Amino acid sequence: MVKRTPKEIVHAYLDAIAARDFAGARTWLSDERFSTHSPISTFSSADAYITDIARIGPILESVERRKTFVDGNDVCVILNYVTRMDARQVSPVVHWMQVADDKIVYIETWFDARQYAAMFVIE
Repeated sequence: MVKRTPKEIVHAYLDAIAARDFAGARTWLSDERFSTHSPISTFSSADAYITDIARIGPILESVERRKTFVDGNDVCVILNYVTRMDARQVSPVVHWMQVADDKIVYIETWFDARQYAAMFVIE
């Protein structure tokens, strides 16, 4: 089995998201130790997290990686999520991910959530 670096693991996860392969993205997340926090949600289950982010699948056009920084098992990725509903929208996002035992165990995300939240308003 080929040992992957934390950067390779994070990029494989992001490649799966970009391909709208959410089941594939899930394989890069820890089964036992996963947690995540963002401006709009917090999860301690990789399955629940993937179910939630899969909602963007129908509108996700691409993921544009801008910069990746690595410090040991910490990987910080600056990227743009490009979505399309009525119009094309580019949303800058920063993910800080921690990798352990060849899986992503933590994701903290920063972005301006106002437009994202407006897409999923439940009345």
